[in-house]
Amino acid sequence: MKTLSTEVVIVGSGSAGISAGFELYQQKTPFVLLERGDKVGGAGKFGAHGVFAIDSKQQRAQGVTYGYQEAFQGFTDYNHYFVNGELLSRFLKASGKNIDRLAEMGLPVTVEQSEQRAHLNDPLVYHKFNNFKEKMTNWDQLPAKFEAAGNRVLLETAAVDLDYDQGLKAVIVEDAQGNRTRINAQKVIFADGGYCGDAQMMAEKYADAAEFLNLGERKADGTGIKLAQKLGADTTHNPVLFAHGCAPSRQINPMRRDSSVETLTNLPLLWLDQTANRFVNEDVVYDFAMWANAAHNVQGKYYVLLDQATLDHFKTREVPMEDTFERQFCEVGETPRTTVGPLPGIQEDFDQAIASGEVVKADTIAELATALKLPLAALQRSLKVYNQAVTTQQDEVFLKPSDELQFTVQTGPYYAIVEHCAILGTLDGVNVNRNCEPLRADGSPIKDLYVVGNNVNGLYSDGYPSYEGIANGFAFVSGWIAAQEAVKALAQQKVEA
Repeated sequence: MKTLSTEVVIVGSGSAGISAGFELYQQKTPFVLLERGDKVGGAGKFGAHGVFAIDSKQQRAQGVTYGYQEAFQGFTDYNHYFVNGELLSRFLKASGKNIDRLAEMGLPVTVEQSEQRAHLNDPLVYHKFNNFKEKMTNWDQLPAKFEAAGNRVLLETAAVDLDYDQGLKAVIVEDAQGNRTRINAQKVIFADGGYCGDAQMMAEKYADAAEFLNLGERKADGTGIKLAQKLGADTTHNPVLFAHGCAPSRQINPMRRDSSVETLTNLPLLWLDQTANRFVNEDVVYDFAMWANAAHNVQGKYYVLLDQATLDHFKTREVPMEDTFERQFCEVGETPRTTVGPLPGIQEDFDQAIASGEVVKADTIAELATALKLPLAALQRSLKVYNQAVTTQQDEVFLKPSDELQFTVQTGPYYAIVEHCAILGTLDGVNVNRNCEPLRADGSPIKDLYVVGNNVNGLYSDGYPSYEGIANGFAFVSGWIAAQEAVKALAQQKVEA
């Protein structure tokens, strides 16, 4: 077996891992960065548009008063006090300075209002990457800086085991060809992004896992969680899904922006669950996390129902509804559209989706019920009640605003868009202390290991909160914390030696 030597091994090159690497690079601490994929980056690179922070220089310049007290209490209340208070505190207090670090890394952000319509009046805490494409390009340039300073970046290489005896001796890694290497090291930082890529772990934790649309990093297979657990780390916690929006498939999803079918899934039309019942005020669509949670609450799948008259209306007219993803794809300072349409290609888009199974079409309600395996009586009742709400402009059950009650469903043919709960990953894993060291059940830390980002318990009780950019912000900051603590520990070991 080939052997390498370094001081720190970082597992994963997403937000947490690249942040840890940047700190070690600045501190001139030798490290090896492992990346399972063929290029650096994780969900924070390929999907995230910004980060959460408080007390940044930009916020202070704009007179933002929402600070530590409000954020700490807000998170604690949201989680019903099922929260790691010390870790939350350390994250929040470092989050503002992290904005300066991002600029140093070549990943500059600008504080601006939330990308989500549901949060336009929220405190000004969201910092959006100035240019999404440039962010990805600059991320790719960081490994060259690391290697120029004498460090190593190993692509298509994953950690598979640890040599551990009262302390870390080595990390055992394997490349894409199955060749193993022993990396002698004193510290390891697990920043590999949770376990959404491990089908068995997902099925064990989520009864509706088969319905999820995984838009996250499927290479995240829980390696860091499993290896820490193998050494006695406590992983007791409620499963926390990084649920984020909904979509019919990976081919018709919000990141592609090329299908009228996707556009209509992003609007507050009529939604029915797998029992043919309406289950939520559909304008939850304007809050990504809550939208996905609503779908997760009905076994991960639901249907958007419309008829031919509605489809034809969108084809030729401008509709006063906002696409929930419109703001996410605006560059900093760009004004979003608050209407949809006309969509001249909508019929062709729907026909294509019918052929692929992402949309179901039927001439009658009875045929639709049969095709979707829904109880006909329940379907008929739901349509009757909803159509009445549109007619009277009053939703007596779910209280949808009258200006969103625009389209009845009563003229065949009928269409049902098959929607799935979309996920960006998972948000539970290992219990850690304020220094991101994994803890045993008795609260004692496991020496020489650090667990960060989406591998960590403690920020979320049961779901992703509506604090935009919080997961990505925490990933950057926790990677920074772990690297700082590793440097301190290495210096102390040298003093003791």
